[in-house]
Amino acid sequence: MAGRRRHRRRKSDRKIEAQSAIRILSDSLENGLVDNVKIADSAARQILAIGKKHGVRPKSGIKRMICRKCKKSLSPGTNSRVRISSKRLIITCSECGGMTRQGPDFGGSDDE
Repeated sequence: MAGRRRHRRRKSDRKIEAQSAIRILSDSLENGLVDNVKIADSAARQILAIGKKHGVRPKSGIKRMICRKCKKSLSPGTNSRVRISSKRLIITCSECGGMTRQGPDFGGSDDE
C-alpha cells in the first residue's frame, strides 16, 4: 500500500469538463422546454450548481432561461413574462415573482 499516490486532476482539466457539461445541459435545457419541463428544470439546477462549483458561466442566452431565485427554467409565455421598458429587458418569473433586468444602466435611480 505504501508508495501509491492518487492522481489529482488539474484545475484546467476540471474546467474544460465543466464547460462541456454545461454545453450538454444547455442543449437539454433548450430541448426540454419544448418536450418536458421537469428535464428542463433539472438541467437548470445542474447548470447553476456546476457554474458555482467550477466558476464556469453559461452563455447569456442560457442565463436568461434560468430563474436565479427559484432555480427553474423560464419559458416566455408559459411561466415567465418578458417586457422591454426604457431600453431594458425585464424578465419576470411567474413561479416565484423574481425579476431579471438586462440592458443599459443609465446611472439614475428610480427614486427621482
